[in-house]
Amino acid sequence: MKKNKLLSFLLAGCMLLTGCSGGEDDPESDVTTDDNQYVEVTDADGEVVTGEDGEPVTEVIPAQPVEKELIVGFIYSGKASGNATADYFEAARGEAERVLGAKTYYIEDVLVSQFEKATAALVDKGCNVIVSTDARFVNAVADEAKANSKVQFISFGGNNSMGNLATFQGQLYKPAYVCGFAAAYNSDSNILGVLADPSVISVYPLVDAFALGAKELTELNTDIRINWAWGNKDTEVKEALDDLIAQGCDVIYCATYSQFAVEYCESRGVKVIGMFYNMPELAPNQYLTGSFCNLNIFLIDVLRTVRYDTDPVGVYQGGIDEGAVRVVAISEKAKEGTKTLTDKLYELCSDNKAAVFSGEIKDSEGEVKVPKGKTLSLEDIYTIDWLESSFKVKKNFCQPVTQPVPSDLYVHEPVSQAGDTQTTVGDAENEPEEAPVETAE
Repeated sequence: MKKNKLLSFLLAGCMLLTGCSGGEDDPESDVTTDDNQYVEVTDADGEVVTGEDGEPVTEVIPAQPVEKELIVGFIYSGKASGNATADYFEAARGEAERVLGAKTYYIEDVLVSQFEKATAALVDKGCNVIVSTDARFVNAVADEAKANSKVQFISFGGNNSMGNLATFQGQLYKPAYVCGFAAAYNSDSNILGVLADPSVISVYPLVDAFALGAKELTELNTDIRINWAWGNKDTEVKEALDDLIAQGCDVIYCATYSQFAVEYCESRGVKVIGMFYNMPELAPNQYLTGSFCNLNIFLIDVLRTVRYDTDPVGVYQGGIDEGAVRVVAISEKAKEGTKTLTDKLYELCSDNKAAVFSGEIKDSEGEVKVPKGKTLSLEDIYTIDWLESSFKVKKNFCQPVTQPVPSDLYVHEPVSQAGDTQTTVGDAENEPEEAPVETAE
C-alpha cells in the first residue's frame, strides 16, 4: 500500500515536468513551487538522457513527508499494571516514547459505558491516537472511530476496520495447540486442567486449540476439566485452581492474564502453562512452557503511519512465522523428549502445515462443529464460542459484577515525560491536581 502511494507520487511528479530546462521566454522554469527535488536522468554510463526535443529528461524525488506530532492516549479497563496485557501495553507505550518521541497519556479502570467519555478526555489533551487495550471495548472503539474521524484508533481485538481504525491480535491459538501437546505428554494423571477467563481475547479458540493439541497424543482418551474465573479476582482464581487440583489435574493451562494464577500453581506444586508472561521467572520450579505475544512492532508501525499520514494496516492477525506469537522455551524439568516433539509440532505450525481446526471436530455436547475434511478459516476460528469434546467437566466460578466501580477518568501523564504528575479531565491550564482520597462507603 505504501509502495503504491510512493509510486503514484513519482509518476505524478514526472507527468508534471515540462522536459525543458528554461529559456529566454520562460525565465522562471528552473524555479519549483514545491519541496520536491528534480534531478536529471542518467544512463548506465553516467550520461544524461535526453528526450526527443534534445533536452535532458528529469525525474522527481518527492520531499520527505512532514512528521506529525504523536500524542497517544491509552484506555485501560483495569490498572495500567499488574496483569499481562496491561504490562504489555505499558511496555509498548514506553517504546513509543523512546523510539518515536511520542507524548502519551492513559486512563485506568474504564468501564465500557465510559469509553466515550474517556476518549473525549484524551482528545481534549490533544491525543491524535487512541489505543484501546481490552477486547471488551471492540464495539465502543468502533463507534468512537466513526465519531472522531481525525483521530486514529487502534483496537486490541475485533475485526472492525475503517480508515482511522486498525485492529490487531495474535494467532495465540497456535502456541496453545503446542502447549496442549506438551501438557498431555507431561501429565501423569492424564487429567488436564484449564483456568479460563471470559474476558481474554478469543478465549474459546485458545482453550479448544489446547485441547486439540493434547488430543494429538491421547486421542479419544483426552480428559480436560475447565473452570471459569475472572482473572482480576484473586479469590475466584484461587477457588477455581484449588478445584482443578482436587479433581486430579496435574498440569494446568492458565488462559488468563492473571499473574497470581501462575504464581499460585507454583506455590501448590502443580505444573503450569501460562501466556504473556516470563514463565521461568514466575514459576521456576513448576512451569512447563507457555505462549507469548510480541505485537509491539505492529503498534509502532501504526504510529509511524500516523506520523507520516500514510494508510495503516486495517486488521492485523500476526502468527508464528511473523514472530508475533511464540511458544515459551520448554522447561528443563519437563519429561525427556518434550522439547524434541514440541519443536517439531511448533515447526509445522510455523510453516502453516498443521491445520489446528481441521474436521471432524465435535463440541462438548457431541455436536459436529467442523465437518470431516473441512478446515476453519482464521475468521471462523475467531468466532468459536463452544468447547471441544475433550472437556469433561465445566464449572463457573465467575461472580457477577452487580455494582461496577466507574473510573474517575483521571488522565495520567507518565512520570517519564512530566515528573511525578497526573492531570485531570477539564484541566485547561494543564496544572496537576491532587487525586481524590478514596474512602470506604
